[in-house]
Amino acid sequence: MRRFLLMSAAAAGLVVLMAAPALAHGEYDHGDIAIATGFQTEPAYVGQPNALELEIAKAGKPVTDVAQGDIKVGVSFAGQSTSVSLQPNFEVGEWGTPGDYIASFIPTQPGKYTFNIAGTVEGTQIKYSMTSGPDTFSEVEDPAPAMFPPVDAPSNAELNTKVDAASARTDASISSAQDAADSAKTVAIVAVVVALGAIVLAVIGWRRGRTNTA
Repeated sequence: MRRFLLMSAAAAGLVVLMAAPALAHGEYDHGDIAIATGFQTEPAYVGQPNALELEIAKAGKPVTDVAQGDIKVGVSFAGQSTSVSLQPNFEVGEWGTPGDYIASFIPTQPGKYTFNIAGTVEGTQIKYSMTSGPDTFSEVEDPAPAMFPPVDAPSNAELNTKVDAASARTDASISSAQDAADSAKTVAIVAVVVALGAIVLAVIGWRRGRTNTA
């Protein structure tokens, strides 16, 4: 009986773990305001439509009256930043989860992203930044390992490297062409000067010849 109870407990624990949500969100708390922050879809993959997601509650109850402009949100990555528009992802009594708000964008590089949040919730000022990581929300991943069937195609990073190399070759070709054009222009100028000099000398010689003949 003891073994049976232990096995039952282990099985129940496994069921709980399997039923737990796969999404990971960081928690921001300010007074009685709680905001779960993360990607709407996790794992988050490069090139796949996603969204910054805020699940907003006050005193344990979902906040459903955040109007557009009440909260300004931004996304930062590797020194670059952009603003995105926050929209409710629900309609009370109709669909979605009350208190769930999203700002859609497509992540284009793998790695750590930072979400910047500032505004007002139920008269309470909030301002914070949260960066993806083990204790917050999913980092953006290259989708290649998750693809099936596998696709024999370069990753975004490899494509960027190839584009940079091609751009460098193009710049070098343009520079070489410009150098060649400059050299040709210089040679042409020298040739014109020499030709003019020859003409001047010829005219001088012709005049001297006429003078001597006279």
